[in-house]
Amino acid sequence: MGIFSGVLLASDFDGTLSAGTLPSGRPDIPDRVRRAVSGFIAEGGRFTVSTGRTYQGFHAYDETLINAPVLLANGGMIYDYAAGRIVSFEGIGHEADDAFRAVRDRWPDVSLELYGFNETFCIHPHDKAHRHFTSQGIPYETVADPAQARAPWAKVMFGGEPGTIAGIQRFLAAEHREVGFVPTDGGYLEVLKPGMNKGTSLRILADALGLDWDDVYAAGDGYNDVDMLKIAAAAFVPENGDGPARACATYLVCSNVDGAIADAVGILRTIYAGRAR
Repeated sequence: MGIFSGVLLASDFDGTLSAGTLPSGRPDIPDRVRRAVSGFIAEGGRFTVSTGRTYQGFHAYDETLINAPVLLANGGMIYDYAAGRIVSFEGIGHEADDAFRAVRDRWPDVSLELYGFNETFCIHPHDKAHRHFTSQGIPYETVADPAQARAPWAKVMFGGEPGTIAGIQRFLAAEHREVGFVPTDGGYLEVLKPGMNKGTSLRILADALGLDWDDVYAAGDGYNDVDMLKIAAAAFVPENGDGPARACATYLVCSNVDGAIADAVGILRTIYAGRAR
């Protein structure tokens, strides 16, 4: 038993836990973050990652840093790497085929990336989509119709120009409530099962671990982190995070490059050192 027994800290990966990518291709986790997380775990804490990356694209599991199941695909899936098992898979399935066909037919230049548990499919794999897959080492199968891709999918991604993606968001919101999505002003739209996001997934994990919600914390820097930042007992946001994330911050911490998660652990140490556990 330690002062962090029963405490969970879930951190976004890119832009929060990681300071970037090393020449080797491995994530750059600052040494002060590694020391802080190691100490947090040694004193009973549970630390994990909550990321938009899929099971196929998350190659950064490290048993010295992560001692709880990982939240993947912006909440579509939770995977326990230590035990080698799925904790939760709240994917979107063929009930969304008509929505995806409508997007395919109305915007023929847009790619549709469909991520199952350990297999990936793509409709209209243009160069941008191909680079997206290869940069993460993800093999994929090209299909013409969503019915040809085995479901469920932890998430589906539409790739195109930002203006086109904005139009797809308006179309889905108005015509296809059977799908949910993470709003964006960029060139990729992440489509999920309605109601699924990083916040929902964090609650599922906390319940699976038998934790009190008052002891569940989150850290993140981007728009896709907002749902978990809003519902956590406290939210840690790097000073270089984007506007929507910063608006949810209980604590603004140093940048990810300088070791944001080390600051977060330090704040938690102050909080729990003053409590009778």
